[in-house]
Parts: sequence; structure tokens; C-alpha cells
Amino acid sequence: MSKSKVNNVGDLLKHSLGEDVTVLSENTTLLTAPGEHYGSVMLALEVKIKRNTRGDEEVLHLVAKLIPASEMLRLAFDIPVTFKKEVFAYKETIPAMVRLQKEYGVPEEKHIDKLFPKCLGARLSVDENKNMVDEDAVLLFENLKIQGFITEDRLKGFDLSATTVILKDLARFHAVPIALKLLKPEVFKEKLLPAVVNNKGLEQLPPEVGQAFHNAIMDGARATPELEPYLDRIEKIVEYGRTHPWVLRTNPNEPWGTMSHADFWVSNTMILKDSNGTTIANKIVDLQLMRYWSCVCDLTFFLFTSVINSVLDEHFDEFLRVYHDSFIDTLKDFNIDLEPFSWEKFFEEFNTSGPTDLYHVLVMLKPICTERGKVTNSLEDFQDTDWSRKDLLGPNHRRKLRDTIFSIEKRGWLN
Repeated sequence: MSKSKVNNVGDLLKHSLGEDVTVLSENTTLLTAPGEHYGSVMLALEVKIKRNTRGDEEVLHLVAKLIPASEMLRLAFDIPVTFKKEVFAYKETIPAMVRLQKEYGVPEEKHIDKLFPKCLGARLSVDENKNMVDEDAVLLFENLKIQGFITEDRLKGFDLSATTVILKDLARFHAVPIALKLLKPEVFKEKLLPAVVNNKGLEQLPPEVGQAFHNAIMDGARATPELEPYLDRIEKIVEYGRTHPWVLRTNPNEPWGTMSHADFWVSNTMILKDSNGTTIANKIVDLQLMRYWSCVCDLTFFLFTSVINSVLDEHFDEFLRVYHDSFIDTLKDFNIDLEPFSWEKFFEEFNTSGPTDLYHVLVMLKPICTERGKVTNSLEDFQDTDWSRKDLLGPNHRRKLRDTIFSIEKRGWLN
């Protein structure tokens, strides 16, 4: 059965709230529905605490991220490696980058920790001397939904205002690690690289699962009449992806190598809208798959998987400028030589490394566009068929695949 309770919450909270805290009660509910999240169990956790010295009580609205209940999902997401990476990121990597920003006098509102939900606790085990992920591994975050943040509809994608806000933050997410790499290489090696070590993935699962992801691209393309003229070129991308897995990407072109999210799509960032429906803020979530890749890989993956295609086509060049302007503005905080990061060199890197992520884009359209209600098994009962069944996909996948291929063609990348 899935865990419905987090052990030793009080001890975990004392690391962030201090020793003067007693947990009075806890209440948990499952946060995500089947087919919407796979890499972890997400619980909404309501904790009533007492501040012992003052005697006052407070209710904390939290989210607990636990390891998947299904052994298959633990294998698919390489949990012994990826959960450890995310715990390290929140406990060591992000604080190290904030220290660098403080050293250079960067205003607090620009600190990189503001890009993420506040983490109130992180552990691999209740045994603090244990450096292995076990059943008590957990990350505790503030519940962003209580503050009005939402996860956008994965079958819809982001509009102009949301994309603009998110791209500015994504650029900051990439630029601060680059500053750390250039200014304090030893700190970068000690405090950042452990958060971006490589992990295994779908190749560990039964062959039919990986093949289903692979086949979904060409099956969808062949079922879409408008894509008939592009089938040979799509198949070229698919075959390259089969023999050159994106997870085994070679070292990035420097100086563009950075802390790459490696899974930055609709469901891994949360947005806040004003009363007019305009996006005004964003929070990046789910850092467990991070890699050391070129920054343009995240950019490419996000744009083609997560932006409404009509918006993407109309504003593509504008989006690149928004990202680059924010990237440069962030580097300026550190008095770094900006010439290696000029617009011309960025644009060259985008057109060199960006196309290497196209297979990643096309493969991920399968889980992104899985029809609602098709996956009914709970996470502890998850089956490989919940990823491999052909009936999981329908018109939403064919539409998104068509529009994405058209968008890629407009960039001249469909060679």
C-alpha cells in the first residue's frame, strides 16, 4: 500500500523551524490522480504545531514528496540516485548558490532559492548516518496551492504571459550555476555536481515499455495525414534517438554547461495568475532528474513540449530574446565577462545543441498527451501496460505531435 503518513515529521521540521516545536496533529491526503504524476508519491500534509516557548499554535500546509510505491516506478526513475540528487540539491546546492549571490550583493528578491517552493525538510532516511534512500525518504515543501499556484493543464500548455515569466526564471536557474562554475570551481564541484550526476531510466524496464514510447512517435505521425510529407525526416530523428539516447548526452559545449532540469515541462513548474488571468509568478519543482547539460536543452524541451503551439510560432524569436536577456542580466550580478555569452554565440549554441533534444521532445509527448482517465491504477498498483498500451493516446497526442513537427520545421530543424 502507498504510504499515507510521514514518519518523524517533528524531527524533520526542527531542522528548519528550530527545536522549539511540537507536532500536535497531522493529516494527509493524496495530492495527484493516476496518470498525472509518476516519479514520486505526493501528499498534501496539514501539520498542527505548537511553539513551546510562546505557547501559540499554528497550522502548516505542506507537501510531502515520497519515493514511489511501485517497484517498477522506483526502477524507471532510478530512485536510489534521483531522490538523493534532489535532497542534495535542496540541502547543499541551492544554499551554496545563495551564498554566492549574497557575497556579490545580489538583492534578496533575486536569490535563486526564490525560484523554488520553500523546503522545510529533506532526508534520505530517519537514520542521519545513513547515506542511502529508504522508505522514510522525504522532502517537505510549502504547499503552493494554498498560495494560489496552479499546475497548468498538460493537454493545453502555456500562454504568452506564462511563457514569458517562466523563461525569465529558467534563465536565472541556468545562469547562477554558471556563475558558480566560473567564480568558484571547487565549490561548484563539491556542492553542485552531486546534484546533476547521471541516472538511469526507461532502459531498465521491460523492452516493450521503451519500445512503446519509441513507437508512439511514428504511429502517431502515420495516423496524421498532414505529416505524411515529413515521415522520412521524422523517422530520421527517431532512429537517431534510438541509437543516441538523450540521457547519455555527451559533455556540453562550454561555457553553456549548467545545472539542467532535464524534465522541464508543464507539470514541473507551477504558476500564479492575477485576477485577469495573467501569469505573475512561477515556481520550479521536481529536481530529481537534473543533469549537467547545455542550458539550451531545457529551453528547447520546454518550448516544444509546453507552450501552446500557435503562441510558440508567433513569438518564438521573442521568447529566445526574453530568455537571453534574463540570462545576461543574471550574469551581470557577478561581474563576469559577458562576451562568451553574447546573443550571437547563444543563438549559435541554440541551433547546435537544441536539435539534439528533439527525440526527447517527441518521446515525452506520450506521457504529456496521455488521455485522462485511461490510467486508473494507483501508483502502488502501476503496471508496465500503463505506459505501453496503445489506447492511452488519442486525438490530443496526434494534434500536439502535428503542431510540434510543424513548429520544428519552421526552425529549419527537421532535416
